[in-house]
Amino acid sequence: MRKKFQDKMFELSYIFELFISVIVGLGIIVFAVKLIIEFSDIEYLKSSSASLVAVLDKAIILAIGAEFIKMLCKHTPETVIEVLAFALARQLIVGHASPVENLITVVAIAILFAVRRFLLKKYDLVETPSGLVNNEELSSENTEVHNEH
Repeated sequence: MRKKFQDKMFELSYIFELFISVIVGLGIIVFAVKLIIEFSDIEYLKSSSASLVAVLDKAIILAIGAEFIKMLCKHTPETVIEVLAFALARQLIVGHASPVENLITVVAIAILFAVRRFLLKKYDLVETPSGLVNNEELSSENTEVHNEH
């Protein structure tokens, strides 16, 4: 009885995560259209370098949102690291930080890449509605599903 309840709650949370990713995806589409409209206004871009920085900031936020959707849909350590790397890159590119803060951000990005390279293995387990699955098995299932269509 308890196991069935836990399974149902896990499945419900998985569906809720997918619902949140759809909402975030719709938000990204709306803001991408707004960004395209802003970008098409050449006078806006010519006004100052601050307007270009604002466009870059919005574009990077859209990229972070897309990575966040991937993280919600595909529960792997790699996607979490990608979201963190994008967020740190945004801070480095658009943020107006001191040289020490920039150095710390660069070191943090390097640590994330080192973690991804040396600590994450293909056999890491991934959470799915059916339970913990080998990451390699999950990617082979996705390949099979894409090949069938």
